[in-house]
Amino acid sequence: MNPSSKNKKKKSTYYNDYNFINTMFSWSLQDIFNVDLYKNKVDYIDFSFKSIEQYFQSFVYPLLDETRAELCSCMEILSSSPYAEVVSLEQKLSHSYGRNHYVVKTDSWKNRSSGHGKELYKTLFGDVFILADFKPESVSDLTRSGGMWSFVLSAGILDEEIEEDDNDDTKLMSTFKVIASKDIDEMGQKSLFIIFLTNIMPNRRIWNALHMDGDSKLIERILCASDV
Repeated sequence: MNPSSKNKKKKSTYYNDYNFINTMFSWSLQDIFNVDLYKNKVDYIDFSFKSIEQYFQSFVYPLLDETRAELCSCMEILSSSPYAEVVSLEQKLSHSYGRNHYVVKTDSWKNRSSGHGKELYKTLFGDVFILADFKPESVSDLTRSGGMWSFVLSAGILDEEIEEDDNDDTKLMSTFKVIASKDIDEMGQKSLFIIFLTNIMPNRRIWNALHMDGDSKLIERILCASDV
């Protein structure tokens, strides 16, 4: 079954998302580290297709597997990932994102040089994090008993504060909206940490393009109409 067509109870379908976030949030740690998760669903992509639909669908599972592999790779370096202590966590009800929608305010980010490429880390729309009531140094820390954690996704930046300390180092504090993979109301009463993993916006844009009804004539010309 195409992941975009799954209908899971009590799950919000995120605005214009075609179930990409729901699919990612459905993965367990075991799924993320399972290199064979989509082994039987990723087929060889041919040079010709019977239909435009077949062409688009041939990229669905490879894209999911690429996203899974990216998350897996990032979770293997948790100890050096950008992170911050959470100053406040407030639930915000949303028609688009459902009840698992929150506003996070952080203290200054640490390990910022390990963020997006060569630039110092700053929070962006589409960033994926681990939110936990402890600072995990490895994936095994997430499986220990007693700790609470969840995947969260940045859904919009509300504010950023930049300060310079006595050593001329720049401190960044962020306030942003997040979507959580589960109900995290209980975590709001604890000391929390948020750890950056990766940004999924490029993959999400590709996913949306694979599920949108575009100009079929234009697509046929690009693919060479004789093959579709």
